[in-house]
Amino acid sequence: MKKLLYVLPVIILVLSMMGLTAYALDPSSDLVDQVLPSGSFSDGTLDLRLLSQANYSFSDPTSAQNLTFDIINPSDTSMPLYLAQYTDGEWSVIDSLGSIGPGKTLHIKYPVDFSYTGKPSETDTFGVIGETPSGYVGKIFVIGEDWTTYESYLRSWLSIGGVIVATAMLFTLLIVMGGVIAVAARTKHEELAGEGEYTFWTLFFPLMRTRPMAEKIADIIITPWFWAVEALFGAVLVLIVLLITITMIPSDIGVMVFLIGGVCAIFMPLIFLVIGWLADYYERDPFRFLFAMFMWGVMVTLVAFLLNTTLDWFVSIIFGSTIALVGTSVFIAPVVEETSKGFGLLIMAGHHEMDDMFDGILYGFAIGMGFAAIENWLYFAANANPVSAEGLTPWAFNILYRSILCSLAHGGFTAATGGVIGFMKSHKSLRKFAFVGYFFGLPIAILLHGTFNFTAILDGIMQMVTHVPVPVFDPVLTLGMTGIYIILGVILQLKLGKRLKPQRQPFEPGG
Repeated sequence: MKKLLYVLPVIILVLSMMGLTAYALDPSSDLVDQVLPSGSFSDGTLDLRLLSQANYSFSDPTSAQNLTFDIINPSDTSMPLYLAQYTDGEWSVIDSLGSIGPGKTLHIKYPVDFSYTGKPSETDTFGVIGETPSGYVGKIFVIGEDWTTYESYLRSWLSIGGVIVATAMLFTLLIVMGGVIAVAARTKHEELAGEGEYTFWTLFFPLMRTRPMAEKIADIIITPWFWAVEALFGAVLVLIVLLITITMIPSDIGVMVFLIGGVCAIFMPLIFLVIGWLADYYERDPFRFLFAMFMWGVMVTLVAFLLNTTLDWFVSIIFGSTIALVGTSVFIAPVVEETSKGFGLLIMAGHHEMDDMFDGILYGFAIGMGFAAIENWLYFAANANPVSAEGLTPWAFNILYRSILCSLAHGGFTAATGGVIGFMKSHKSLRKFAFVGYFFGLPIAILLHGTFNFTAILDGIMQMVTHVPVPVFDPVLTLGMTGIYIILGVILQLKLGKRLKPQRQPFEPGG
């Protein structure tokens, strides 16, 4: 695994060398990808006639249009030509247009990609720049973009198709959670404090009088009073997501994207949470424990978001944005997120219900589901919404991909920490040192998380090279990790079943 972490600098070095080699072999690209300040040339010092239209109306999120123009060289020397775009007060050189001889006319047809950026209309300012011995000459032209047709389509689809899908998901969740509550209410549990340890009353006011201090602390975080605090933390980040969304997209579209994205974000994590709870067939803990861990994951999303953003800002200042992007995703975020997620397991290690490896894996998985729900909401509504993802189809693919694979991944990372704690709790000789399992399991979770983020970078590089927008490395890692947990879970359940079989049948329904 460690060798994987050394590959990234090599890849970056190789790509940099490839870029430098291409730059050296192409003498005509002296200005390509460079930036020229405003006023580098006087408009009209180059003779250009725009032959294609100057205004376009778009019905799709992206469109390629051929800009056609004739360029006349008024000088008595040849000059290289470049196409540049004016943004933020400077000229960004896009490409080389070749060279034009003295007094010659050059006919150019150049394809330009236009993308919807959340504005109903905007203008792009381009310039053709000629390089002469005495300086730069150039001509500026403006292209108008009308996106109102596409915005109407976007509003229509979200308000009909998106609302139908979101409503169906919410209805499904209501049925599933209603069934969970019904099953949970009818299930009797082995109670160390005697009859009545797990009732509706003790959900709000746990029996803590005779409990050790570690269990009293654990009992606090499984009450709805503490869930309300955790929900408040999550709500702060959700509010930030809403503000980002309506800033990027017209407010009416942004609100729909936010709400639909939110429903999609919580759907699969809750379904996975219920599946995990039902999988504990022989010694199922009260659902309140799993939901408490889910809410812990919700809470720490805000903590992780603030720490990751702050540390990324510092790294960007010191090392630059590219190093910050790689460093934060591979080295910083896994440490921040797994430490904060796993701390909930460290608290729960003090409770008698977390008494074996299966419980530890399940509790860690539940925390990952809560974390994934809010993080996915951030991605679906802000980071990768229909605007930044360049269309509804890529947005839907991102929702499907992250809802399943990224949710399972987050659950699998933190399950490693919980599994080690649970393993120690299941052995009498190690039980009193169970909290130490946090420090043994945490590095495994961080390594899994960092490897996952690293493979995401590899997927991005591969997609740029092959132009095939389908990730490979991340799904293989996630599905492999999930498969291992499933096999391990089956083995642990079979062992538990053999141990309990002489004592009692699984789950006696009660009134």
